[in-house]
Amino acid sequence: MVDAARYSHLLQPLSIGPATVRHRIMVTGHTQLYGRDETLSERHIAYYRERAKGGAALLILEQQAAHPAGRNYTAGCSAWDEKVIPWFERLGEAVHAYDCKQFVQLFCAGAQGSGTQYMDDWRPLWAASRIPSAISEEMPVAMDIADIKELAQYFARSARNVQRAGLDGIEIHAAHSQLLGEFLSPAFNKRSDAYGGSLENRCRIVLEIGEAVRAAVGPNLCVGLRLSFDEFLGPAGITPAQSEEQIEIFSRSGLFDFFDISAGGYHALHVAVAPMGTVAEGFLADNAARAKAVAGDRAKIFVVGRFLDLDKAQAVLAAGSADMVAMTRAHMADPFIVGKSLQGREHEVTRCIGANVCVSRLIGNREVTCFQNPAMGREAQWGDGTLDSVSGSQVRDISVIGAGPAGLRFALTAARRGHRVQIFEAANEPGGRLAELAMLPTRAAWHEAIRNLTGPLAKLGVGITCNKEIIDPNISGDVIVCATGSSWDKSGYSPYRPERDSIPGAEADRVVDMGSAILRAIADPQSLGKSVLIVDETGEYHSLGLAELLSAAGVNVEILSPRPFVGAETQRTLDLPHVMPRLKAAGVVITAQHFVEHIDDRAALVYDIWGGDPVLRTNLDTIVFAMTKSPKDSLLERLRPSKKTVVKIGDVVAPRAIEAIFYEAEKAARAI
Repeated sequence: MVDAARYSHLLQPLSIGPATVRHRIMVTGHTQLYGRDETLSERHIAYYRERAKGGAALLILEQQAAHPAGRNYTAGCSAWDEKVIPWFERLGEAVHAYDCKQFVQLFCAGAQGSGTQYMDDWRPLWAASRIPSAISEEMPVAMDIADIKELAQYFARSARNVQRAGLDGIEIHAAHSQLLGEFLSPAFNKRSDAYGGSLENRCRIVLEIGEAVRAAVGPNLCVGLRLSFDEFLGPAGITPAQSEEQIEIFSRSGLFDFFDISAGGYHALHVAVAPMGTVAEGFLADNAARAKAVAGDRAKIFVVGRFLDLDKAQAVLAAGSADMVAMTRAHMADPFIVGKSLQGREHEVTRCIGANVCVSRLIGNREVTCFQNPAMGREAQWGDGTLDSVSGSQVRDISVIGAGPAGLRFALTAARRGHRVQIFEAANEPGGRLAELAMLPTRAAWHEAIRNLTGPLAKLGVGITCNKEIIDPNISGDVIVCATGSSWDKSGYSPYRPERDSIPGAEADRVVDMGSAILRAIADPQSLGKSVLIVDETGEYHSLGLAELLSAAGVNVEILSPRPFVGAETQRTLDLPHVMPRLKAAGVVITAQHFVEHIDDRAALVYDIWGGDPVLRTNLDTIVFAMTKSPKDSLLERLRPSKKTVVKIGDVVAPRAIEAIFYEAEKAARAI
């Protein structure tokens, strides 16, 4: 039963121009990279259908390039060609079946694209001015007047395709350092003609596109803008005060039914899509309130900004700060977050933790998924209603050895199918590598990822026995699932030095592996001594987090890596721009493109990988290796002669990315 009183503001219908949505929770345009031949795919249809089925009132389709010069992903989609209309029609049918509205985001990448992305259509990038991308550093051309007029007509053509397909609206993307956002921003727009200089001139291209779109579709299609209210560049970029002036200009035009308030750009993606432990929930609500004060009754205000539950959305709506609240990553983690919450089943929601695996895959130009929700992007195979139940003789007694991410995910899916499952864990708490990460500063949200698994398991009656070291090969059960994980190595083996098996001197007592170092530092940050050298080859968060923990206790820390820069993998998750300034402020020494030749007592001989004389690091109390991991497979080896069915999953097979572990566990549990 829906708790109408608790969500009184959230449940109010809202008219957005000619469209009416049944409540106030939406999903903004966000990239999936499921496209085929520049159109949507079956994967898209299943993805959006699932979120509509889950209870969202409004979905905005991932960015659709409105012009050939505007594409920026190999698997991205376009909107100007009529071949997209049948796909848009199918999307509308899928979403409308659940009383959900579907808008389409139209965009052009500007300088943030790639002129050589499409093999048979290389072209120079269009931009407001000749300012290279902060990402690719590719130099664009400044659009001339003919280019601008052509662009407006392509936007109009794309909008007409959306309307012909029976969808409900379009959102013109003018944010995040993309093409139209570049025109609006003084950081990117250095023009001296009618499209540059004054704030009114910088708004001109957006108004002309709005006029062309309205001329093409009339008043019966919802039209709005996505805007970066603050680029976080100070006076060099768009400031909140400038955004208020822009919104007044756009509101006065009467062209737009809504403004979708976001923030940041390619210099501040780490704020716009903030990772865990960095921003408060709903951190853009104040910006939305300022936008709403300007727009008044002339346009509706949507707001994003790390909304994780409906109570926070209700509070923002009740305060009158916005008309719609977007919960985008929250819907990636759990497409049924709205339906579950409205029915008082919040305890069943898989909550987004901001791990940003989704962002990491996007930056790598790979199909986007959520590590906690392996059904994301696989809804047709693994979405709601696809999990077959077992009964009678099909039910198996399953013993899962290891309560890390692989074991917990496998157990949850197997138990949901009806199997009888029990879990055994050698540590004093479940979580495995997730629990290890959760010990580090700003990483507490990993505990939520563990609770997202253990909470439903408890409801299903699955017991987790901790502090249980399994040594007996005669484990009970029809099926034994070995999910014993992996452990950090101390050998110092490195693929950068294939001629040797280890770093000479690695056997010294003062050399410890990363896992052991974290446990010791949590118990006593000074237990590793006053001077610590961390040798990192992973590029992951462990070394950065350990360094922050130690430096806060007054320990002198250096992170050394042979890789091009330290923390490379955290750049993709957008953690690096948050943690690195903290480390530098704490005095942590960051040394990339260096490695260790040998270790001798309290010293390490460090060399530049490109040559030169090595330098001796002295007076070291502890040297921490964050390098390779090895499967903990001794139990698996003992189980091999058993006549029982033995399944191995997770890091015990091979230490891998967390999303690969969840996928493998889900797949294996569905096959039992």
